[in-house]
Amino acid sequence: MGVAHIFMFLERRKHEIINTVRDRWFQEIYVRRNNGSHIFLLVLGSGVLIAIIVIAAYSTGTQLSNSTVNLPSTASSSSVSACTCASQATSYTTTSSIDSQATSSDTTSSINFQATSSGSTQSIDISTQNIVQQPRTGIIVPIFADYSGSQLSQVNEVIQTKLAYSSVPMIAVMNPSGGPGISYNPNILSEVKNMQKANVTVLGYVPTVWGTRNITSVEADILTFHDWYQVNGTYLDQMPNWEYNGPQGQWYYAGPGGTYIPSYFSTLTNYAESLGMTFVFGNSGADVPQNFVGTVTTIGIFENAFAPSFFGDPSLTGIGGWHLNQNKSNFAFFSYDLSSLNPYYVVAASDYVSYMFLTNGTFGDSYIVLPPYFNQMVATLASTVSITVHSEILNGAQIGGDFATTITQPDGTTSEGYTPFTFEVISGSVVTISAESFTGYVFDHWSDGSTSPVMNVTATQAMTLISFYRV
Repeated sequence: MGVAHIFMFLERRKHEIINTVRDRWFQEIYVRRNNGSHIFLLVLGSGVLIAIIVIAAYSTGTQLSNSTVNLPSTASSSSVSACTCASQATSYTTTSSIDSQATSSDTTSSINFQATSSGSTQSIDISTQNIVQQPRTGIIVPIFADYSGSQLSQVNEVIQTKLAYSSVPMIAVMNPSGGPGISYNPNILSEVKNMQKANVTVLGYVPTVWGTRNITSVEADILTFHDWYQVNGTYLDQMPNWEYNGPQGQWYYAGPGGTYIPSYFSTLTNYAESLGMTFVFGNSGADVPQNFVGTVTTIGIFENAFAPSFFGDPSLTGIGGWHLNQNKSNFAFFSYDLSSLNPYYVVAASDYVSYMFLTNGTFGDSYIVLPPYFNQMVATLASTVSITVHSEILNGAQIGGDFATTITQPDGTTSEGYTPFTFEVISGSVVTISAESFTGYVFDHWSDGSTSPVMNVTATQAMTLISFYRV
């Protein structure tokens, strides 16, 4: 877990936020570029040394080297294989015409496990209770090219990919000119309509200038997108990661007075919803205070030229891992300048966010064209199945909150969660799952009868495991 970090906010034409390392004395640089004019604001301040007691060390694989993965792959032998299901337990639901997140509910099924324990093979039927439906992680595609053949090519590729992998939620962000522009373009309306027919959610790009832009002007852009292009929602760029702006627009304002930024975004969300819009995305590009959650549908919490770690700072779980107490539908991330794609990283990252976008586009031109691995990225998400882990003590009482479970993907990429937690894996791949003992609770056995806290699992459909502990 990182002790210090620098948040460097940089934007060139479209919002791109750079997070680097904050040291004892920190410097925050914000560069904004809007319609060819450049405004540079340098904020220097004394930092406060934050003392952090590291209780547990987390490691995640963030290598994005190209991995060969057959999608879907054939299940190979391992310690546990979910092989038959009397009543299929699906962990994904897509009922909205615009790919909104599925509402959580419980299902029950019976899964037969072929378990290898102590050298013998046994067949055990268990009832998998309380499989909580999770939203399938989707793709958010910034289409920031000016209207041209290039933009049309991107739109067509988005449509064809969505049709090929219909189970994967997909958002396209249209940005004609740093917003809706000054004149209506019928070609853009045609593109929006074609994507919507393919069940792609379309958002209109609207800048907020870090919450300092007059809210009436922001609402006017939202209305223009609604009236001209009939988009499904709005993409509010430049969401700050601090709570107050001063009366003159000062950032990190400590009072008195000032604008409470969560209320600023809640107001914009309420306005968009009053127009019939169903999705509001707020892009901060960095982790935000917890009271931003719920002000918009989903928050972009990372945007940088590398793939984020899963724990630490910056990371997909936030400082101290506070995102783990929230629904992953609240979070999304963007990574650019990635020359190749590691499918196992994509799968592991999907444990923590509801939308992602990875591209080989470079700084300043990150979202002009789609990456060459766009289809592979979506296909990877389409190939996943979920493994949900619950914890119980031997008398049958469910416990949770402190029982860490780790899944290691075939390439060594690891993700971790606290039970109950749902992990994503590529169907048919062999993953290693491990349960951790904690403060007087000692791991006893898995629900398949295995007594080792570490075992290999092959899942070809949604499944639930229970880790039993003795006190």
